[in-house]
Amino acid sequence: MTKLVIPLTAFILPMKKQGKLRMVKMTLNNWIMIHGMKAGRMIANKRKHQIQAKIMPVVDRAMVNGVAPIEKNTKFKFDWYFPDRRTDLDNWTFTHKFIFDAFQASSVRGQVFMPNDNLNFVVATYDDFRGVDKANPRVEIDWSD
Repeated sequence: MTKLVIPLTAFILPMKKQGKLRMVKMTLNNWIMIHGMKAGRMIANKRKHQIQAKIMPVVDRAMVNGVAPIEKNTKFKFDWYFPDRRTDLDNWTFTHKFIFDAFQASSVRGQVFMPNDNLNFVVATYDDFRGVDKANPRVEIDWSD
């Protein structure tokens, strides 16, 4: 089994809320809110790319350090350590989308980390809330085939 750790700060972006610039967790509720805005699809796409840009260096560094690319028929386990108990697990697990898209966009020396996130490669996802860690909120991702 292999492990990759992504800080939850990767999913926090500056957004204007109620006329003020605030740091906002890009969870499912905020994603839905963005899609309801004028030009929401374009804004959401920009946010997705901003998050991917934070995740990809973590993946690239892991590959340089010897983590092998994802194979077919892979099962993923996500252990979540939140900064507090204010956001539900189902709102955070929506970020699988950003993580898997970053996996596909990451490559080192021409080797793509995950060729696709379809059912040929991702056959299961498991999520566990592991507790509150104010100092180091993160998601630890393990996988096996």
